[in-house]
Amino acid sequence: MNEEFRPSLDFVTRVMEQVHAYDQSKVSFLVWFVNHPSIRYALAGGGTLFGIFKAVPVF
Repeated sequence: MNEEFRPSLDFVTRVMEQVHAYDQSKVSFLVWFVNHPSIRYALAGGGTLFGIFKAVPVF
């Protein structure tokens, strides 16, 4: 092994900080899906239509 090579003492710390920063910056699909405006309107509209169609047999 090369005796001149000296690894950085804080290498693992720096890499793990980058890994944690990357994990914190990711947005899960569920969070994106629920926060997307058109999806929210579609879900609200679908729920409204479902409620109307379920209420029709009562009358």
